[in-house]
Amino acid sequence: MKVILFVIDTLRADHLGCYGYGKETSPNIDRLADEGVLFENAYPSDVPTQPSFTSMFTGQRGIMTGVVSHSRTESLSESIPYLTEILAQNGVTTAAVSTLYMMRRWFARGFKYYMNPVAGIRRKLQQVDAEEINEMALPWIREHKDEDFFLFVHYWDPHSIYRPPEPYRRLFYQGDETDPENRSLDVLRTQPVWPFIKRHLDAMKENITDIEYVIAQYDGEIRYADDNLGELLNLLEDLGIYDETALIFTSDHGESLGEHHFYFDHCDVYEPTVHVPLIVRCPERLPEGKRVRDLVQSTLSVAPTVLDLFGLEVPKSMEGKSLIEISEGKVDGYKEIYVNQGLWTAKRAVRVGRWKLIKTLDKSFWETPETELYDLEADPGEVRNLAEDEPEVVDRLELRMYRWLRRKLGKRVDPLELIVKEGLPAYRWVRIAAEQTGLLEKYEEWRMRVDRAEEG
Repeated sequence: MKVILFVIDTLRADHLGCYGYGKETSPNIDRLADEGVLFENAYPSDVPTQPSFTSMFTGQRGIMTGVVSHSRTESLSESIPYLTEILAQNGVTTAAVSTLYMMRRWFARGFKYYMNPVAGIRRKLQQVDAEEINEMALPWIREHKDEDFFLFVHYWDPHSIYRPPEPYRRLFYQGDETDPENRSLDVLRTQPVWPFIKRHLDAMKENITDIEYVIAQYDGEIRYADDNLGELLNLLEDLGIYDETALIFTSDHGESLGEHHFYFDHCDVYEPTVHVPLIVRCPERLPEGKRVRDLVQSTLSVAPTVLDLFGLEVPKSMEGKSLIEISEGKVDGYKEIYVNQGLWTAKRAVRVGRWKLIKTLDKSFWETPETELYDLEADPGEVRNLAEDEPEVVDRLELRMYRWLRRKLGKRVDPLELIVKEGLPAYRWVRIAAEQTGLLEKYEEWRMRVDRAEEG
């Protein structure tokens, strides 16, 4: 058995053709969807990157591992079962092409081969190009084509800074991105996070005024990553191992592109950030072109799915379900899904059927309500907060969330609450950016207003 896990970082589902997007950003991903099973409602258990990938490789939520943010006080216990260690212990060759090891050392656990094309160059950690990833992944596949293996391929390209190669920059945009009459980024310029986001925009091009240009660069990054994914898929065909290789494709989280006044990052738990693509192609066991509407907790499901494909026992600590078994109809999807955000804001969402409840522990830089309720069938854009209109639904979901937490945590403290007490890492990041851009005075004014409001 050969299994490849593809992750395109920061990829929201609704910017792919197979999820209904109107622009041609993803012909090769769409091909995978046509040849495999697409999960329409997939959500990670945790965002952003570090807690999401930790969940992916442990099959456990951040509230169980203690990793819910990007805090240096967090660590992953060596006693927690880890997907690639289990595979290696059972004779499976394990390999990764990724820079995650530069973030946290545990991301290298269990890999016999760990290939990092920008090792030691921290400024390239999240800016490594898909071509650099392929330059290591493709030769490794050629060398190991006759073996059983698990390979993790991690493309970062849609992650900010959105700066695709030149041919992709005008692929989805025709206009003047610096038109002074364009006011589409005016709200962003008034936010405390502006110093942080401004650095990313200026790295793309100075004096950008048009949000559509920024979105087009994000889409260009997707298409660039997709083209490189296509090159890898073509290699599998050329080597004659395409149909004997199970392919899992997903993302750690999505991206906000202005929705709810969150810009060009993954700071919340609204759908653009937490609804991710998830596709599995496995000709030996799965049909072509199937779409599964069940709710799925994507990151929790990766490890059990890979172990299922290799015929290995899934540790009891891994609470996820095999996507193969869900696709085959052997088990149902998830009755409810939960998503944590613990970096830019501290929020927790639960979705049950059509309803989605969001509870905010720390709203950070944005004026969002403490409680939000959305009917995703009638309002997929989460425009109308029904918390006041549907108090019974709110009460029911709050109780459900509380009982779920108590079952999971027992007498332990909620790690999300600990991060709030410690202070969200984003506060420090934005303050540093304000210092570096000469906007510290405005940032301090905002902090004083917040402090006064909390006191009063």
